[in-house]
Amino acid sequence: MSNILLIGPRKNKRDSTLTGGAVVLFENLLEQMDEQNIKYDVVDTNKKNYQNTLIAYVLITAQIFIKQFKTKHISLHSSRDYIFFGPIIILFGKLFHKSTSLRKFGGEAWDVYISATGLKKKLLDYIFSNVDYLFLEMQDLVNKFKSINENTFWFPNVRNKPTIDAKIKIFSKRFVFISHVIKEKGIDEIVKVRKLLDDSYIIDIYGPIHDSKYSIEYFKENNISYKGVLKAEEVLKTLNEYDVLLLPSYKEGYPGIVIESYSIGIPVIATALPGLKEIVDEYETGILIEPKNVQELKKAIEYFNEENYQQMAKSAKEKFSLFDSQKQSSQFINKVLDD
Repeated sequence: MSNILLIGPRKNKRDSTLTGGAVVLFENLLEQMDEQNIKYDVVDTNKKNYQNTLIAYVLITAQIFIKQFKTKHISLHSSRDYIFFGPIIILFGKLFHKSTSLRKFGGEAWDVYISATGLKKKLLDYIFSNVDYLFLEMQDLVNKFKSINENTFWFPNVRNKPTIDAKIKIFSKRFVFISHVIKEKGIDEIVKVRKLLDDSYIIDIYGPIHDSKYSIEYFKENNISYKGVLKAEEVLKTLNEYDVLLLPSYKEGYPGIVIESYSIGIPVIATALPGLKEIVDEYETGILIEPKNVQELKKAIEYFNEENYQQMAKSAKEKFSLFDSQKQSSQFINKVLDD
């Protein structure tokens, strides 16, 4: 018998480069389970790994039903389809005397909950109040959902300790953006601010382009280098070639790229959104600016110098301990199996 049944999205079997944040976090948890010799079973909820979506939902539900007989705890890890699978694991838990948990990825849970109506509202009420343990990515969400489920805990975006030798570097005005290349990530602001900076500054962009407005030629015309898409294993090595991460997004939770930056002592410039305000210590691990504010972005970029950079980089590296995968995964495992 396994200790826990883990239900969540695995890597895309056809194309491993199509890996979203939820997949990274779920695979990371499985690695931690292996390292700690915890017996577990898995149900893959990545619909891309099934023949089609309808067959995926049927097969996933069937697997949950069959595999839960051989486990003591059922744990769902989900960004969106918790609305469908949540009631299913709770029902199986009540029928077969299993404890249950939901780890909700992302930072929009409360907005979804308070704006829901009708059947969706009833489903969300049922899920959040009946799951035995609720894990959320932001402290603000934990505080809000405590009134609905007292067993609500923080399980932030996490990463493994880096294996590369990342020493605090001398500031050399090298800034980098690594994420999806879309307007909502603040790409227009990066392009505008580049025009206001002298040529001693370097700004490079990495990530898949999802907006026809952007292209290699477009960025080149605006004195920015577009460097293409990175594989997961290339991110830290690439980050280590730069001084500061740029992420002037309009919408974010706890971005994994910020956690990865911290892991090797890279401070950040990001927007003052609720999730980012929780993880960026102003003028210690980075600088927060208002979304869509080019002048604030310019001021933040120009703030960094050889004198203040070293301490901010050191503080960023120290901050990473809060998001250490081994630490957070151990806390999760201890909670759900301590019943």
